[in-house]
This record gives sequence, structure tokens and C-alpha cells, in this order.
Amino acid sequence: MKHPHALTALILVSATMLLGACSPEQEEHPLVGTFEDAEIWAGASIWTGEPAGLRENAALVVRDGRVVFVYDLDERPLPEGIPYHDVSGKVIIPGLINAHGHVGMARGLETGAAVHSEDNVRDQLRLYAHYGITGVASLGDEPPEAFQVRDRQDPARPHYARLWLAGDVLNPDSPEAARAVVADAVHKNPDWLKIRVDDQLGRREAMPGEVYEAVIEASHDHDKPLASHMVTLEDAKGLMRAGTDLLAHSVRDRPVDQVLIDLMRERDICITPTLTREVSVFVYAERPDFFDDPFFLEAADEAVLEQLQREEVQARFRGSDADYYREALPLAKENMMRLHRAGVRVAMGTDSGPPARFQGYFEHLEMAMMVEAGMTPEEVLISATRNAAACMGLPEVGTLAPGQWADFVVLSANPLISIDNLREIDAVYLAGQAFESPYR
Repeated sequence: MKHPHALTALILVSATMLLGACSPEQEEHPLVGTFEDAEIWAGASIWTGEPAGLRENAALVVRDGRVVFVYDLDERPLPEGIPYHDVSGKVIIPGLINAHGHVGMARGLETGAAVHSEDNVRDQLRLYAHYGITGVASLGDEPPEAFQVRDRQDPARPHYARLWLAGDVLNPDSPEAARAVVADAVHKNPDWLKIRVDDQLGRREAMPGEVYEAVIEASHDHDKPLASHMVTLEDAKGLMRAGTDLLAHSVRDRPVDQVLIDLMRERDICITPTLTREVSVFVYAERPDFFDDPFFLEAADEAVLEQLQREEVQARFRGSDADYYREALPLAKENMMRLHRAGVRVAMGTDSGPPARFQGYFEHLEMAMMVEAGMTPEEVLISATRNAAACMGLPEVGTLAPGQWADFVVLSANPLISIDNLREIDAVYLAGQAFESPYR
């Protein structure tokens, strides 16, 4: 029986009393002492994010919001009298992490200062959590309110998805200006810094190499990692040689070559492919199929969907830009797979958060596209948990290893069989506490 959370304290006190008066057989159980003041989820198949694979009929033990350990109940059942959450027949995985999103910059299809607020940021973090995304690295152009929400979030009682921020995307116009721009940016204490090296389909000059080299050097002088938005193979290689800490988006102009592979493997630099970013540029030219998906509709704003189906809005998703990204998408998938097969770590990222890039749902769409491109469901899960955390420098999340924050998702189906089973969400926990979704 799964005990209500309101009774947890009383249950744990009762468990302590039971342990103090247990039989000799119970006293022989080697783990009895470790269950004191802990919560236990027992009977599920647990995928910890570590190489051990799926552990069937296992128990997850959590204390003070952190994982104590995961162990196999077939080897040692729980002692009698120990209270626990019965999750028999379920699957537990670490909370999913979006390594490349954006939080607070838009609301619906609106952008700008009028929609910037702490409430908007929190609402979007709740939306991510509803879909099992328990952490998001927001890579640029967040409003100041996002920093206020991040700084006030209690890591032991997060209440919504954890947040890491990059702040304003940096765009100095010379190497000399780079150091001052970086120094000004670090006053907000961003977790990352971000630049864009992109000519926006010929509309402007991309950031020159000497400028991004100076930005990267200055960011490292301040002990800040730097993510680089890029489009072309040559820019990707130039950024790697300059010392970037992450390649954001896919290489879209040419197949990746061995030079880039070697540069990325030498320093173990990751890429966030953001396949759904390409999709978002052209998919609304007509009514997309996912507007009929019940999983999407759980949290969709009907007013936004109605706007996106107006002819004048659909017209914005037609033309040369839409054609470019539609045609670039197959190459983006192929390049992701070339890098992945060569041993470059892929971190699941979506670029969700700008208008019509639906937070939470787009992460599931991204993972489905990664499987369609050739990754196995387990490889995608690694990308969205262990890799996402490691690539973004987040040491306390991403797996269910001892000492990690107990951010996890309880599923009613096995995602290692089908990535679509990630949609079968029974519950989401943040630091071991049930997340109460406003959409359920």
C-alpha cells in the first residue's frame, strides 16, 4: 500500500519503534539501520542511469531528499513492519534533464518585458516537471526574474524543475570588448555563458573567430563554461579549437568530418542536437498532427493553439527559412548519429521555450526523433539523464546513485522497450517529494 505523504512523519516514527522491538530474525537484516528516517519505494523495476541496466523488483531508499541506495529485493526482502511506497509493476527512472532550453523569455506567442515575471518562470518550470523534465539548463536570453527564481529555489524542496541559467547571449563587436562584456555578464552569477556564431541565413555577419576566441578565453578566466550556438561545420571546428565547452544545435550545412569528431573526443565536448528546433520553424505552416495528441493536450493552452491555426500566423512558417530548416533536418539527424557512433556524447536538448516550442512536450518529441534517427531507447535515456547532467556540469542530478538528489519519475511502462513509454507518467518526484502537477 502506498502511504499518503501527509502521514510520512508518523509512519517513520512508527517504523523506528518497530525496529527497536523487532524479532531476532529482523535484527539480522543487514540494512535495518539504514532504513531509519528514510522513505522507500519498493517493487519497481529501477533504471538508475548507471551501467547496471534495469534492476527488476528493486527498492529505492531516500533520506533527506537524496538517494541512499538502490538494492534488489530478490536478494534481500524488506524487513517486516517497514513502511514503504508499493510501486510493484512500475518502472522508476532518474528525472529527465533538458540540456538546452529557455525559461521565462516568452508566454504563449508573446515575448518581451510585458511577459517577464517570476510567476511565468515558475509556471514554465511546473510545466517541464509535469512532463517528467526535472531539470533544465536555460541557455540564454532569460529575463532577470529567472535569476531570482533560481536563487530562491531550495534544492532540498524544489517544488518544480531545477533551473540553471546562462543569462544574456553575449555579442561583443571586437576582441577588446569581449572581456568587458563577459565581466558584466558574470555579475549575475550565470551557470553558463552563451554566444551565437550564426549569419542567420545570410542576414548578418557571423561572429568572427577572433571575437569568439576572446569571449571563450575571458569566460574561462572567470571559471564559467561557455556554450556556442553554431550552424556550419567550419564554425563548429573553429569553436572547438577556441575552447568552447558545448556545441549547441546540429551542424546543418555539411556532413561532420573526422576532424570535428577528433576535436570533440579529445576534450570530451558534448553536443545538444535540438532537432525539434528545426521542426518548430516549419511545422505550423499547417495544423500539426500533435495538436490531436492527448499527451500534448494535457497542458496545452487552447488560445495558443487557436492562434497557431490562423492563416496569417501559419503564413509566417512558410518561405525560404522554413524550407531551409525542413531540408536541413535529415542532415542534422545524420550528423547527430555520426557523432554519437564515434563516441561523442549527445545531451538531449530541444531549444524549447521560445514561442511555439512547447516546454515539456517538445522534450518527448525530441527523444522520439532521436530514436527515429537511430539511437536506442536506452541511449536516448542516457542522453536525457546521465549525459545531460555530466555535459552541463550538474554533479548532483542525472542518476539515482547514492548521494544524488532523488529526482525521479515513476512510469507504468518500460521506456527501454519503447521511448513512447516515457509518456506513461504515474508520478514525478523532486528531492523525494511528490510533485503536484497543476495539469492533472
